[in-house]
Amino acid sequence: MSNWISSLHCPYTGSPFEAKAIDSEHGPAIDFGVVSSEAGQFPVISGILRLISDELQEPLVDLLKQGQKEAALLMALEVPFNTRRARVVNRLWRVAHGRKSRVAVRLVGQGKRHLYRLVTETDITFAELAARTGVEAWANWQTYRFSMPTFLAVHALSHLAKGSKTVLDFGCGLGQSAFLMKRLASEARVVCADYSFTALYLAKRFLVPDAPCICLDGDYPLPFGERYFDCVFSTDAMQYIESKLCLAQEFQRVLSDDGMIVLSHLHNRFSPIKTGKALTPGGYDGLFEGMARHMYPEDSIVADYVANGSLDLERRWAVDDLCHSLSGLSLVATNRKSVFGTYTELWDANIDAMRYPKLNPLYRARRSGGTWALERGIGAPYAIERTIQDCVVLPRTWQADIESCDSAGILTLRDADRAQLRELVRRFLILDMPESYT
Repeated sequence: MSNWISSLHCPYTGSPFEAKAIDSEHGPAIDFGVVSSEAGQFPVISGILRLISDELQEPLVDLLKQGQKEAALLMALEVPFNTRRARVVNRLWRVAHGRKSRVAVRLVGQGKRHLYRLVTETDITFAELAARTGVEAWANWQTYRFSMPTFLAVHALSHLAKGSKTVLDFGCGLGQSAFLMKRLASEARVVCADYSFTALYLAKRFLVPDAPCICLDGDYPLPFGERYFDCVFSTDAMQYIESKLCLAQEFQRVLSDDGMIVLSHLHNRFSPIKTGKALTPGGYDGLFEGMARHMYPEDSIVADYVANGSLDLERRWAVDDLCHSLSGLSLVATNRKSVFGTYTELWDANIDAMRYPKLNPLYRARRSGGTWALERGIGAPYAIERTIQDCVVLPRTWQADIESCDSAGILTLRDADRAQLRELVRRFLILDMPESYT
C-alpha cells in the first residue's frame, strides 16, 4: 500500500504524499501510519487512508504517532448516520475534539464506544452487527441493500466492469457495488472511496477485503493521477455532491482513454421524493459534454435484466422523455462508442461467478413436504414486488423445489438444475453475497 499511496497526490494542494508506517501486519501494506503532504499529515487507520480535513485530522495523527491504534480507530468511527440524531452525534464529536472539550467527548462518545465494540468482535456477521447498532433504518438499508429497488439496476450495470484492470467505486458505501463488480471482474483492482470512515471499515471487513480504501470529500479533486481507472462507477451518490461539475470533470480526468463512467440511480429532480440536491435529466447530461453518453430510465434497465438477462445500451432516450422517469436514472459516458451495445446472458454470468449464494435475507424458509416455502417478511421501501412480463420479482411467497437453502446446496443447482437456479436469481430470491454477510 505504501507504493500505492506514493502514486497519489493531495486533493488540497496537488503535492505528492510520503507515507510512514506505524504498524504493518500485512507485508508492505500500511495498516496504521501517517501520510504527509504540503497540506499537512493524514492518518491511515486499519488500512484506510483518511483524507478528510476536519477537527479530527490532527488528533488522529497524534494518536497514531503515540502508538494508540485502538484509540485512533475509536475516534475515526462515525455512528451510522441514516438518522438525524446520529448525524448530530458525529458533528458534536468532531466539534468537541476541535475545542478540546473532554466533558463533551465523554458524553458524545458513548454511541461510538458501542459501535467500536461491535466492529471489533471477531465472530459476528454483518447482519448481526447491523442489528445490534440500534439504528434500525441504517441496519435495514444495508442488510437488504442488494435487492432494494434503488439498487436493482446495479446487478446489470456491474457487468460493464468486466475487462477492466482498475475500477473506482465512488461513494461506495459499504461496497455492495464493488462486491458485485469484483465477482464479475475478479482480476480488476477495485478502489473504494467514500466520505464515511465507518462505511469503508465495514466494506473492508465484510465485502471487499482486498480493496484499497480512501476516505475523502467528493467536493475536492480526486487524489488519483490522470487516466488512472478503466471504469469509474458510482451509485446513489452524485446528488449528494455540491460541486457536481467539478466531480464530473475529475471522473473524466482519471478515466483511461477507452474507459467508461457508469452512474447508477441518479435522483431525478422532478421526483416528488426529494433527496440531496438532484438535477434534471438535462442537468446530468450536461455534466459530461464532449463525451459520448446515453442516459436510461432505471426501470428499463431492471426490466431488460429480469425479462431477458440483458443490458441494452444501444437504445437512445430523449432527455425530455427522461423527465418522467421518477424512480431514477442511469448514465453511461465514454469515448469508446462500441460500449453502447447490447449485453446478453447476464444471469448466467452472475450464476457462473457465484461463490456464496444465499437466500435473500428478506426471506425466511420453511421446509414443507419436498419443497421449501419462502416467505418475505419485509416490505417497502426495502422490497417492492413487481411483475415484469412473466416474472414476479421479490414475490411475497414462493415454493422452491430444492434440496437445501444453504450455499452448498444452491451451488449444486448450477449443474443439476440450472434453469431453476436462473429463475430464483432473476426473481432476486437467491443472491450471491459475502460469506459472512448474513
